[in-house]
Amino acid sequence: MRKGLSPIVASVILIAATMTIAGILTFWTTGFVSKKLNETSNVNDETTCYGAEFKLHSASYNNGTLFLRLDNRRNVDIKLENLYLFYPDNSMDTVPLKEFLLKGNEIKQLSPIMGVRPDFVSGKIKTNCPTVFLDFSSSEVGIG
Repeated sequence: MRKGLSPIVASVILIAATMTIAGILTFWTTGFVSKKLNETSNVNDETTCYGAEFKLHSASYNNGTLFLRLDNRRNVDIKLENLYLFYPDNSMDTVPLKEFLLKGNEIKQLSPIMGVRPDFVSGKIKTNCPTVFLDFSSSEVGIG
């Protein structure tokens, strides 16, 4: 008389092996798909920013308040994130711009920036596009 696995035990082993293989494949494909989705979203961000450019249209300073008018030179919307003001003592002020939207081909005034020291040397406006920013000096504003 030969002994073997009962049909129930064999079925349980087959189901367990199948579920293990399915779990391994699911884990692998989830990692692969999420990596590809991240790569795609990075490309979309770069594509959205392609060709973006903005300039300082006009600027003025009056009693601690800085007024900046910006000119979006392209048909690409740009979100302004932060304004950095640099001073001769190597200090810096950061002014969050709360994702100020400068639409394509638009000239728009930033809200007045208050509390700016009269000895500021330069400024930088950073955007949601890593390669798109604006540097300006106090001489462009009429200070210095």
